[in-house]
Amino acid sequence: MWRPHDGPQTLFHRSPAFELLYGGAAGGGKSDSLLVEALRYVHVPGYAAIILRRTYPQLSQAGGLIPRSHELLQGRAKWNGERRRWTFPSGATLEFGHLQHEADKYNYQGSAFAFIGFDELTQFTREQYLYLFSRARTTATLPDGRPIPVRVRATTNPGGEGHEWVMDRWSAWLCEPQAARSGDIRYFKSIDGMDVETSQDDPQALSRQFIAANVYDNPTLLRNDPGYIQRLEALPLIERARLLGGDWQIRPQGNVFRREWFTRIVEAAPDGLRWARYWDLAASTKTSADYTASVAVALAPDGTVYMRDMIRGRWEWPEAKAIIKATMLAEPGTQHGIELALHGLAAVQEFSRDPDLVHIALTGIEVDRDKLARALPLSARAERGQVALVRGAWNMPFIDELCAFSGDGKTHDDQVDSASGGLQMLSGSNAALIMQHYRQRAEAQHA
Repeated sequence: MWRPHDGPQTLFHRSPAFELLYGGAAGGGKSDSLLVEALRYVHVPGYAAIILRRTYPQLSQAGGLIPRSHELLQGRAKWNGERRRWTFPSGATLEFGHLQHEADKYNYQGSAFAFIGFDELTQFTREQYLYLFSRARTTATLPDGRPIPVRVRATTNPGGEGHEWVMDRWSAWLCEPQAARSGDIRYFKSIDGMDVETSQDDPQALSRQFIAANVYDNPTLLRNDPGYIQRLEALPLIERARLLGGDWQIRPQGNVFRREWFTRIVEAAPDGLRWARYWDLAASTKTSADYTASVAVALAPDGTVYMRDMIRGRWEWPEAKAIIKATMLAEPGTQHGIELALHGLAAVQEFSRDPDLVHIALTGIEVDRDKLARALPLSARAERGQVALVRGAWNMPFIDELCAFSGDGKTHDDQVDSASGGLQMLSGSNAALIMQHYRQRAEAQHA
């Protein structure tokens, strides 16, 4: 039988608040608690609960809420896979839904739920969250005639597109100086669309609570997966502060990259490295208002990422095209990549048809559209001292841009994008092939 751990998890299941946010860091047993709490009144006829994720695959993937619900409910309720709904002997229901697109919230028009759960709230928009409040209602009553309490429950880690609005809504608990402690219940009402704190006695008041939980509050996880903390500690600084430390106020600018991480300025890279160049093209081929940038990147056998020869400038497309082609011809052994988004596909096709470039390795690259997420692997290597820059006039402007990087597009990021894209070209299966190349070369030298 499932039982909550002492501490935050037990407090979550005892909460009388209408609206509650639980977690705020990784590993606190949030999803299990959300699922079990949704089951509290399934013995009551007319009770209906829903748990939402932003996309359906997040619900159904291994370890997701739907597979977990089958572990807990098999034999206790009837599953309808088409409607993603459990129906209990009482007639009560628990269903799973998603809000992938903003307009998906209207799919629930006319619905009524006594329990609405959001798993990973920062992946939702504020408008989606508040719209579902209009679906929080029920006429179901307990056997003694008392009404079923209507509840909204959410779990989350910091980060995600909704980070700012979630932090703002629970700012009393999440922002320094803290006006409320974890577990405190406070009361709010809406006036002209604005949240206003009020008293418990206000007839318009709705209660709100935040309960902090992290991996140290989950002894089951620590017992079954003792390496989980070490994996959190190995994350890039921003993710580590958020997921392990529960830090909601850490900002990317100045923390994705820090100046002291770039002290390895070398006169030359080792011989024999395999190089890649990712070209971050200007946003438009018809204007010079943006930069085109590319830095040569190589991954050494010891895991060090070497970078050399940053190329960067504001060029109209004909000039940028000529510079890219000249660089390809000057570096015939380098693999080149161009993002396939925007006009990148046309550029790849144009270069691929050029007879002068038939011997050049050119690849169209699919990159993460989230610039911050794209930069984090490079951030992690830099923090570990695994990034070395070949000395050149480009070094300081590059480091300056890295340290100012915010990931929100409000600062120049073309050099960051080119370096992150180059590292991506060398990662995954490519990295395995590169390391195999180094091993074979070393064996040949010793033969």
